[in-house]
Amino acid sequence: MSLFPPRDSSRTPFRSPYWSQRWPQFIIPVAMVGIILQLLFLANMSYLYGVLFKSGSRAQALKVLAVDYDGAEIGKSLSLAYQALESKTFPSLEYRSISEYPDPDLLQEAVCKGGYWGAIYTHSDASTRLMDAIQGENKTNYDPRKLISYIFNGVYYPVITSSIIDPGMKALVSAASRMYYRVANEARLAVNLSDPVSSNVFLNPIEASSIDITPTSQGSRVLFNTVSMVMPILMQFFFSMAMNGIFTDTGVFTNLSKRDIYVIRLIISKVYTLLCAIGMSGYIWAFRENWSVSRGQFFETWMCLWFYMEVNYLIVDSILDVVVDIKFFAFFLLTWIILNVASTIWPFELSAGFYRWSYALPAHNTWTLLMTIWSGGCKSQNEVALPVLFGWWVVGHTTSAWAVRRRCLLSESMDEAKTLEIDGSASVMKDPEQ
Repeated sequence: MSLFPPRDSSRTPFRSPYWSQRWPQFIIPVAMVGIILQLLFLANMSYLYGVLFKSGSRAQALKVLAVDYDGAEIGKSLSLAYQALESKTFPSLEYRSISEYPDPDLLQEAVCKGGYWGAIYTHSDASTRLMDAIQGENKTNYDPRKLISYIFNGVYYPVITSSIIDPGMKALVSAASRMYYRVANEARLAVNLSDPVSSNVFLNPIEASSIDITPTSQGSRVLFNTVSMVMPILMQFFFSMAMNGIFTDTGVFTNLSKRDIYVIRLIISKVYTLLCAIGMSGYIWAFRENWSVSRGQFFETWMCLWFYMEVNYLIVDSILDVVVDIKFFAFFLLTWIILNVASTIWPFELSAGFYRWSYALPAHNTWTLLMTIWSGGCKSQNEVALPVLFGWWVVGHTTSAWAVRRRCLLSESMDEAKTLEIDGSASVMKDPEQ
């Protein structure tokens, strides 16, 4: 008994004379598509991997503000510690004078509104309080965590802050604690090793204390600027493809007026993208764990994502079927997704300068808006992000209207071609004697 079903008599085998002349018509195009896909994925993934290429050696581009309010041994220890750790793989400290930042509260504002990834400072009279504790004169009020503090914004590229900024500042404070013994000669002479309090203070003089402007420790934070930037694009593609198919099958593109089609699609797109945005905001909030965000921030997130959904819908609607055929649209879609995700997964400071062109992409500007919303206004780049997104939105509405007209004309021409084909077949089948 054969494992294969019997061959259909109406079909011819591949080795028959019929196919000997025709196989290049489908084998060569399939081979070309395979080669093009290999090149496409190679180019896209090379671009994406290039974002992260040698990023560790660019950590020095991450600037941290440093102010010495102590002006004594603790401040010197911090400076020596940075000199020991300074390298391409460590954030760079920019020292500023007390006259520029007379109050430590101004440092948080500098992190929020300036170009700093964080700030580190020594507390006023820190060396004096430490010396008093070593001499046994301040046993109750001494706290090693109130000598050096650092500030950072946990929601601003959460992976970077949790893997480079926060650990880097902890390592710096730990190094400063060791450097203290090199500069504090009086402390070595004053310590009373028989006194457990004095010896404990001397052996553990400095501990790090941190101020996280927006603590973002939930596991889902790694998805904010990665997978979450992909889903809106896919949602608009699937919906546009389905809607175009329905409109074509029901004759809408052929029979309904072009103006009415545009208005109907415009209304549908607004409602659909609004629902997409609230759905995405919903699952971000549902898995926020202990993330401290308010109802107002939920609404702002919803509106920001609605804007992003709208832009991507307009882009897909303007290109699908009218500029790029559905058979090859996956080529464009993959590239569009990779370009946008590459603009959000890593800060430009850690990538090659070439990637800064991505300031013009919708995903990057949406991500900067979301970070500003979630941190209560910190790191605001609205003066760049909003005009860029609005530009995409305005141009997208214009091209979307053109795409509707184009689809209608294509449907009309296809309908006329089918009518002529049917008429031709009917005339051939008609009996000439009748």
